[in-house]
Amino acid sequence: MLNKTVLKSNAFKRIAIISAFASIFLVGCSSDQNYKREIDGNEDYLNSPSLKALVIPEGVSVPIEAGDFYIDNSDIEGALGKHLDIRPPTVPITTVDEAFAIYNNATVTFNAPISSGVWNSIPNTLAKQNISIVASDNNTIKTGNAVIARGDEQQPVDVSYIFKRQILGETETITIVLHTLTRGNEDLMSQPIEVQRYAVGLFNQIMDDVAPESLRTVPVKEKTDEDKKDDKESDPNKALKEDLKDDIRDGIRNDR
Repeated sequence: MLNKTVLKSNAFKRIAIISAFASIFLVGCSSDQNYKREIDGNEDYLNSPSLKALVIPEGVSVPIEAGDFYIDNSDIEGALGKHLDIRPPTVPITTVDEAFAIYNNATVTFNAPISSGVWNSIPNTLAKQNISIVASDNNTIKTGNAVIARGDEQQPVDVSYIFKRQILGETETITIVLHTLTRGNEDLMSQPIEVQRYAVGLFNQIMDDVAPESLRTVPVKEKTDEDKKDDKESDPNKALKEDLKDDIRDGIRNDR
């Protein structure tokens, strides 16, 4: 008869080995962020044979040719397949009343009331992102080179920014300029989508930090009669549940 202690020990060892392999596998998968930037799906269609010319028998009439479903077989310039980045471009989103922002050529231009305090909050946002300030005054902020690592990138980037402010009446216009952007030895300033992603990304982080509390709380919508009706229809057993509750309440009263 086998010793139960030995069996348990062997089972524990097998579980430990399987867990170790699973951990290694998961770590390997987690380091690959390509799935966040690439189309995921079956690629067997790439091996499909070319279409053959349509043979029309004599005496058979065909519709007039139309270009609605014309397939362009000419060469296409630009990224294709796995090399195509499917992430949408980042757009500036303002969270301050009576403010607007536009993006153009590595620069976000933002206008808002001075009372919103955006300019004064910028150093705090930079500190949270581990971006150092090398020079600043009332109207200019220059940062040093900082490393930014995104969850959808394999490698971090080195960036630096320049902030400028102009005051006109009760409003201030702030410009955020992406000054440098590199990944390893590659200069990314010639890649518009990458430039926009890191210029606008920092602006949106500033907007998130100055957003009023009302924007952080999802308002509770009061249900209308139509909504209540839909709730009842979505749960066919709701009436039965209510009847059971009533029966329980009646039973408690009778026991008393």
